[in-house]
Amino acid sequence: MRQGLFVFPKIYDTMFRMNIPIDTIYDFHKKRTACHVACLNYFAGLIGYHFPEHDNDKNTEPMRTGYAYKNYAGYHPDYHIPDNYDELFTMGHGTHHTHATHHIDFYSGNAANVPDVCLMEMICDWFSANFEQRKILHDCEYETVSQWFDARMAALNWTPAQMQTIRKTIDFLERNADEAALMKIWAPVMA
Repeated sequence: MRQGLFVFPKIYDTMFRMNIPIDTIYDFHKKRTACHVACLNYFAGLIGYHFPEHDNDKNTEPMRTGYAYKNYAGYHPDYHIPDNYDELFTMGHGTHHTHATHHIDFYSGNAANVPDVCLMEMICDWFSANFEQRKILHDCEYETVSQWFDARMAALNWTPAQMQTIRKTIDFLERNADEAALMKIWAPVMA
């Protein structure tokens, strides 16, 4: 009998979290996306770039709703994405990656076609994503962007000049990033 009293709040809490108002989920998505863009631009600033329009498409459909639910669930482990919203995220994710010039899918995997400015945005995106996954969500198998690049992207058909730029930029950003400054950028999603 006593055991039931302790189990009920956990079940009730989980059920309650599953009924989160859509405005709360959209608001969190906007806050998380703003942190990602600010983090990306922190890295971009270190190398003399700025990408204020980065990921603006994630605030429009079909990207917004799928990303909003996925982001909310990523930060709230007890929250379960409603049926079919994983499919909506998959569709939105695919659309974003094939329409955004800072993703390799935009170039049909042909890395040699990535323009220099898009390459810089791409690298900064890798850093922002890696920092979030590693330091905020604690869910990353790669300790550094170098490790991730070597495992996931190095085998693409980058030109020798691109490969040199990528290696030098990754090395520079890994040596010059200020973790405390980056944690402040992500503070709004950890509140």
